[in-house]
Amino acid sequence: MKLSQWWQVIRRPLPAWWPQSATLDETPLASDRIIILDTETSGFSAQQDQLLSLAAVTYEAGALSMGEQWYATLNTSDAQGLGDSVLVHRLTASQLADGMDLNEGITTLAQFVGAAPVLAYHHGHDRSFIKAAMYRSGYPMLPWRWLEAADVFALAWPAAGLEQASLDDWLQWHEIVVEERHHALEDAWLTAMLWLKAVPALAAQGITTRVKLVKAMQSKRALIRQRAG
Repeated sequence: MKLSQWWQVIRRPLPAWWPQSATLDETPLASDRIIILDTETSGFSAQQDQLLSLAAVTYEAGALSMGEQWYATLNTSDAQGLGDSVLVHRLTASQLADGMDLNEGITTLAQFVGAAPVLAYHHGHDRSFIKAAMYRSGYPMLPWRWLEAADVFALAWPAAGLEQASLDDWLQWHEIVVEERHHALEDAWLTAMLWLKAVPALAAQGITTRVKLVKAMQSKRALIRQRAG
């Protein structure tokens, strides 16, 4: 995005649906509302590849609800140019052609999330694509409070020794049966199932609130950097 275009974005009035950032406070994790998010994309470059689908699952008051989930495929103008990524994510050209346009998808997702913290596995990938999508829709990045699921799970179960683990590693360690992977909604649910198990494991270590969780993750990352240095 050119500097002049970026200036137009940051000067644009924010819409009524624009969410607030989740506060880092003493909200108990056991009774909190947290959104578990996943995306599927056509590649790894947010500037060159496309956002294909978005999914969000709600954890609230210690439970997951099938009724509190959100999923959308996005209208992709060049479905034939997406290659094997469409097959990997089990998305057909017709599904993408009939999907929401980018602006509608981003808008409705932002309204669904609201001011809740957002948990995602290796969320840097999701953030970069959502950030690019926001810019293309004429908005700055959403002010979400992101939680890195990989750090949360390593903190919850230190005995597992899975410091550089993938989502599949954690699912296997917990012996969670996986029927399908690499679909945004299914991957969001699998991450949510691990989060559901992580909350009591964190509580056993005294990590019971939003602010305690973030501080514990920061301390753990600082310790890792110190050891590496």
